Amino acid sequence: MAVNLSYRLIYFFLFLVVLFFGVYVRFDDVKIWEENKNWFYYQGEPLYAEYDSFFFARLALDMKEGIFKSGEVDRFRFYPDNRTNAKEGENFAPTYSLSGSLISFLFHILSSLTGKDVASLSFYLIPIFAISVAFPLFFYMKKLNLPWAGLIGSVTAISAPMYLGRTGIMRLDHDVFNLTFPFLISFLFLNFFQSKTSKAKYLWISLASIGLILYQLWYAHPNLNFVLIVTFLVALFWNQFGEFLKKRKLALSLKREDCIYLIILILPQAWYIYHGPYHLFLQVKTLVFNIKSPTAVDLLFKDFPNIFMSISELQKLTFWEAINAVVYSKELGVIGLFGAFILFILNFRNLIFLLPFFGIGLLTFISGARFAMYLAPFVGLGLGYLVHLLFGRIFPALGRIFPALDIFKEKSKQELVSTLIGIIVFISTIRAQREAISMVSAPKIFSPLVKDMVWIKEKTPKDSVIWTWWDYGYAFQLYARRAVFHDGGSQVSPKTYLIARSFATSDPREAWLLTSFVSNYGITGLAQIMRKENATAKEILQRIQRGEFDKSLPNPVYWVFTEDLIDKFGWIHYFGSYDFNKKEGQFGKIMAPICRLISPNVIQCPDLEDAVIDLNIGVIRVKDQIVPIKDIYEVDSKVLNKRSHLPQGYTLAFVRVGNQTGLFIAEPPSDSSLFFQMFILREYDPKYFELVYDNFPTTVIYKVKSK
Repeated sequence: MAVNLSYRLIYFFLFLVVLFFGVYVRFDDVKIWEENKNWFYYQGEPLYAEYDSFFFARLALDMKEGIFKSGEVDRFRFYPDNRTNAKEGENFAPTYSLSGSLISFLFHILSSLTGKDVASLSFYLIPIFAISVAFPLFFYMKKLNLPWAGLIGSVTAISAPMYLGRTGIMRLDHDVFNLTFPFLISFLFLNFFQSKTSKAKYLWISLASIGLILYQLWYAHPNLNFVLIVTFLVALFWNQFGEFLKKRKLALSLKREDCIYLIILILPQAWYIYHGPYHLFLQVKTLVFNIKSPTAVDLLFKDFPNIFMSISELQKLTFWEAINAVVYSKELGVIGLFGAFILFILNFRNLIFLLPFFGIGLLTFISGARFAMYLAPFVGLGLGYLVHLLFGRIFPALGRIFPALDIFKEKSKQELVSTLIGIIVFISTIRAQREAISMVSAPKIFSPLVKDMVWIKEKTPKDSVIWTWWDYGYAFQLYARRAVFHDGGSQVSPKTYLIARSFATSDPREAWLLTSFVSNYGITGLAQIMRKENATAKEILQRIQRGEFDKSLPNPVYWVFTEDLIDKFGWIHYFGSYDFNKKEGQFGKIMAPICRLISPNVIQCPDLEDAVIDLNIGVIRVKDQIVPIKDIYEVDSKVLNKRSHLPQGYTLAFVRVGNQTGLFIAEPPSDSSLFFQMFILREYDPKYFELVYDNFPTTVIYKVKSK
């Protein structure tokens, strides 16, 4: 008894180590935030480190202001389809929904109760919430008498690179509980089936039902709740399925109490669960078998470029890239993955509730990096399970054959050796995962840009709309409190192509006509025109360019250029220059290298392969190549000077801000794009635009002329 108690104390002590480690690797970033307080905070509030965090923080603010009303159109998103014309034909307008908004509601309530702002609460609570998955994971395995699987699975779960990257400081997002809920509900199911009394069963099934409701309100994926319920049904009818396999005769029967259990579990889910089977079908078809059946809208917009190709988390990984997204040691990753399969094979009935999520994790090897966080716990479970398997089952069995393994014949010696080896594997995993400390959760937006967004809030009419790239769409909704044309949840429509086209074109008239078309028609109007007139994407663009849809702007529109768009311009230009015949675009190239003056009018740029720019003769030397310079611009105190060298070549812009000068190099045709002209050079046509705010390079804002 005393020995068993000692082992239990070891397990619980190591579990505390797991929790401490998970919190430490996240809060280790605090010192960096304090060192960069001027950039990482705005007026005392920490800034969010993930794009979707702006969205959830904005919903919390909408709740505070009484704007959030479930079922109603979200007035900040996807203008103009979120106005009255969005109700005609297809409805492309995003709406407020209770499902998926529990995170915002939780932080709104906590903010009201504590008097703390949502951002400050996120700073301290998200790292703590992130380790919550360790609790159901550890106690699930401990209940199966597999504590080492639970301990090592918890370590890999909370410190996996992909999970850590989604649950660090200031990452207010679903992911913080997206592993916790399925493991918790599965643990409640396990307790239900292992309980001996009806009273206990009623308790566990009621808690599981509540957990499913909260999971839906948290993540809004009814397909995941549906598969959890299916696993419960399989476990409930397990013996009867076994009889069917033996006798080939199916006779399902339910006791009265079983019926009550099912009512408690399923009836409260009736408001959403009917969506589950269809969503599951779509997910399996698309993610597993890569079968994509386009909808009527997809077919209608099929000629427009696929925006998904530019989103990094959707890119497929090689086998080793997938392993590296889970653990920092390839060896432990492979061994753990192997162990996970063995774990499920030998413990299938007890782990059936977790099987769907192991399947989701395996999608990392098929469909992309976003699923790696689901794979991480199972790699750790597999690694820990091998300790139990080898020293608790295999070696004792071999002891009957090989005298050298006699030590494993005695239960006490088995536990001693298993504990020693378990501690070694646990420490090895901690050591491997300690690289997580080097990951830094930093803001996606810095205080100077937030200040400029607040300027928009204070200096523009309330019905103004922001025309910019989608990445900061949620941030503008939060800080500027203005509607946007697209954002991180609505970036895959033709609207993104039209915005990219406006930035990539060199014709300000075309850019204005594009702005006018999107502002007046939106995607709702575009769909109606294309369907009614059987028009192609190419024909629509040509008609926009001819001015056939020319209308005054119904709301004030502001073009907003931000510093981050320089790095994103490659994809922006690709989509904006998309050739509908060739089905491809041309990547744009605008570089902002760090350079130094090595002699009069001669500049060296180390991060451009030590390129040497000779302004005397107008060339760029890169290794054995010589690239001509076409134009050189000098922008100083809003004064633009231009020198031309050759008929063709690269364009250089020396932009002076304060006492610093930055160099921008544009490759044709990027140098003629409105993005380069209006953002870098601040050159624009006053017939169509008015420069209203210039804080280059952080933000440059133009008001679009209404007519």
